[in-house]
Amino acid sequence: MRISVLALLSLAFAYPASAACNKDILSITAWSIKPVNTQTNELTVTMTYNGAKPSKMIDATFGFTDALGGRIAAAAVNRDLKVEPGESFTQVGKWGTNTFERLLTLDRDDVQAETCVRSILLRDGSKETFN
Repeated sequence: MRISVLALLSLAFAYPASAACNKDILSITAWSIKPVNTQTNELTVTMTYNGAKPSKMIDATFGFTDALGGRIAAAAVNRDLKVEPGESFTQVGKWGTNTFERLLTLDRDDVQAETCVRSILLRDGSKETFN
C-alpha cells in the first residue's frame, strides 16, 4: 500500500497539466512493463537526450497517454541527469497498483509515450527554461 500512495503523490506533482515544456530534448526510444508481484509493476523507460550541450540537471517528466488522449500515468525523470548529446539512458522504477499497470493490457499501438522538459541546467553553467 505504501508504494501506491507514494506513487500517486509523485504523479500528482510530476505531470502538471498546464506547464509549458520542450518535448524534443528527451525522446522515449523504448519502454516495457512487467509485473513483479500482485502489488508491484516494474517500468523500464529508455530515453535519448537530443540537446546540443551536455546536461547537468533536468526538470522533466515522462508519461503515457492512450489513443483517446487520456493520461495513463507520468513520473519524474532523474533530476540529476548528466548525459552527453545523443546519449541514451534507462530509468527503471517499481510502481504499485493504480499507476502504470494499464500499460500491461493496452495494445502498444494505442499508447503514446512522451516527455516534458520544463528546464535544464547545462554543464557549461547555462540554463534553459521553457515557459
